[in-house]
Amino acid sequence: ERLQPKILEYFAYADDEMRNIDETDILNDFSSSLRSEVLSHFSFDSLRDCTYFDDISDGAIFSLIKNLEPYLAVTGEKLSVIGEPCYDLYVFQKGSVRTKDATGAIANVAEGDIIGHLATQAKSHREGLPTHSLEINLISANFSKSKNGNPYVIVKNGRYRCRSLIKSTRNWMETIDMKVKVENADNSHKTELIVKEWRKRQNHVVVGYGEIIVTESSLGDVMVCTIHDDRGRNVGTMELRAKLCRLSASDALTSHEMTSTALSFSHLYRLPISADKE
Repeated sequence: ERLQPKILEYFAYADDEMRNIDETDILNDFSSSLRSEVLSHFSFDSLRDCTYFDDISDGAIFSLIKNLEPYLAVTGEKLSVIGEPCYDLYVFQKGSVRTKDATGAIANVAEGDIIGHLATQAKSHREGLPTHSLEINLISANFSKSKNGNPYVIVKNGRYRCRSLIKSTRNWMETIDMKVKVENADNSHKTELIVKEWRKRQNHVVVGYGEIIVTESSLGDVMVCTIHDDRGRNVGTMELRAKLCRLSASDALTSHEMTSTALSFSHLYRLPISADKE
C-alpha cells in the first residue's frame, strides 16, 4: 500500500512533465556520434571541472561521456550517503537535490554539478578541507533583465557551488551557509554570484555575474553587489550581508562526503565507475 502512491505519483509525473517521452529511447535512436554530441553538450563542462578528472585529457572525457546514462531520481531517493560506498557519479540537470555534510549543514545542488563520493573525495585530496564558514544573507534584489521568469542565485566558491531558492519577489530574505577553504594571508575570501532565471520547461537563462570579498573582520554590514551581464553591462544589484568565521572543532569536516537526496523528481546523467578505479 505504501508503494502505490509513489507509483501513481511517478506515472502522473511521466504524463504531465515528461509527456511519456523516454530520453534513453531517444538517445539510443541517434547515431553514436549524435548521441555523444548531445551528451557532451549537457555534461562535458561539468565533468571537465570535476576534480576527479583533473589528470585526464579532454579526449578521455569525451570517451567517458559515451558511458553516460539518463537517470531519473524519485522524490526521497538518496544518490549518495555518508559512509556508504558510492561508485557512480551524477551530472545534475534539473529538479531539486539537497546535500547534507557530516555536521548537518545543508545546501541546494546547482544544475550542472557533479554528485558522488568519488568527486568529493578527490576534492578533499586535491584542495584540502574547509577552514572557515561563510554565511551569506541575501536580502533583496533588483534585476532589469529578469522579466520572463523567476531569478535564483548560484553561489560559487572555487569549484564548490550551491544555489538559492527560486524567488518571485525582489525581497529575498534567505541565508546560505557554506564551508570554504581560505588560503589568503589576510584571511580574505572571494565569492562569485551567478544570477539565473528559472523558466518552466525551458533552459535557465544567465542574467549576470557579481562577486564579493569577505574577511574575518567583516561585521556583516549590508553590502550592495552589482550584477553585470557577459558584456559587462550593469543589469541589477543585490543587497546582502556576509560573514566569514574560522570553523570550530565541532563544525570542522574530516571528509567532503555528503548525503545527497532528491527532493523532487530530478533528472541526471549517471556515469558508472567500477570500484577498482576508485
